[in-house]
Amino acid sequence: MISAQNHQQQLSGNNLKNIYRGTFAAFCLGAVLAVSSCSPKTTGGVLKNPNVYGNTGNNTGNTKSEEKKEDSKKEDAVNAADQSKNIALLLPFQLNMIANQNVVEADVKRSALALDFYQGFQLGVNEASKKPGDFNLKVMDTQDNEMKNLTIAASKEVENASLIVGPVYPKEIRSFAKGNKNNKVLQVNPLAATMPTEFNIANLVSLTPPIRIHMRAIVGEMMKNYRDGDVIIVFDARDNDHRNFIAGFDEEVKKINPMAKIVHVTSVSQLGQTIPEMGTALVISGTTEKTQLRSLINSLDSKVGSGSLIRLYGHPLWSRIDFKPYDNFYRMDPTITSESHLKVWSTEVQNFQKNYKSMFKVDPSDYAYKGFDAGKYFATLLNKYGPAYAEKVVEEKYAGIFSDYQFNYNPTWGYVNQAVKIRTYRNGSFQ
Repeated sequence: MISAQNHQQQLSGNNLKNIYRGTFAAFCLGAVLAVSSCSPKTTGGVLKNPNVYGNTGNNTGNTKSEEKKEDSKKEDAVNAADQSKNIALLLPFQLNMIANQNVVEADVKRSALALDFYQGFQLGVNEASKKPGDFNLKVMDTQDNEMKNLTIAASKEVENASLIVGPVYPKEIRSFAKGNKNNKVLQVNPLAATMPTEFNIANLVSLTPPIRIHMRAIVGEMMKNYRDGDVIIVFDARDNDHRNFIAGFDEEVKKINPMAKIVHVTSVSQLGQTIPEMGTALVISGTTEKTQLRSLINSLDSKVGSGSLIRLYGHPLWSRIDFKPYDNFYRMDPTITSESHLKVWSTEVQNFQKNYKSMFKVDPSDYAYKGFDAGKYFATLLNKYGPAYAEKVVEEKYAGIFSDYQFNYNPTWGYVNQAVKIRTYRNGSFQ
């Protein structure tokens, strides 16, 4: 699944459609969209945009002049000589689904993610470039199609790339890996929050911290506050978000404090009986199901109002939920984790927003911010270390406008980003 923590901003159907048409039209004015055949020698749908510093895609016109052929040979020679400047960007634009001007909301949702990430990535590469033309950016449409990914994996653009960014969706990542022979260079998973152990690709770089990383960060924060006499209470809900979030929780706690008291409950009545009269109840749940979450918070709200000491820890998706109706919610010091730390008041963020809107005529989404950070980080590494950049990924930490990167490496499942932020509920939101 795509990162659960950050989704495209919600828009109404008509606004979404109109904004997308405006964005797509503006983009196409400066872009040549060349959707190729399924031949392994092609790029699978290349976008060429003259606004990016690096060369983006190939001119796929029908001219057969000798001058064009000679230029192509020279370009191939340059690419082979300086492969460290070649980036393959594989995203599900699904241009094949947009056949005419009758764009519907479903078409918007399919393509908006890819378009936003691409445009942000483009600006990130530009910012890290030492001069125009520093990078040769090959952008390919994976079409959210497994067979298409197999075709792209065998393409010349992927073969000659020093960095592969994408595909996006888990099924695409698996399909691409089966056909990718260029497994000596890094393949970046830019958005999916899937556990990397589900792929087991040694050269995969997972930018979005999986839910296990969030759980470990919450355990670390919780144990800073744990004192003798306190009780850790796990409210075991029935939804998948909770089960995925809480998996391995007890083991992580015991690693830090083998004597910590942990109690699991499955109902609010059990919860009420478990809250200690002395000491603090450190309550944790990963539920995002509305009914269960409402029951949990109502029960805790009542207990806090009666004088119980409670600290509450929850799922990253709680940042999207309105807790204002609960009078005592803030008194529980509610704490969650997040992969993002967007500071809209910062100069760097405001500059990016200004540049993005100036170029693409819309405000950036979360996907655009994530694309910017990814483009800037990896272009900086390529500039700094050239072909040896992969050896420096674990060493090179990064503080971006939206995401931080701090990678651990495992020879079986690759590089995993460990950087998440702790957020506490204050003044009506998690900050």
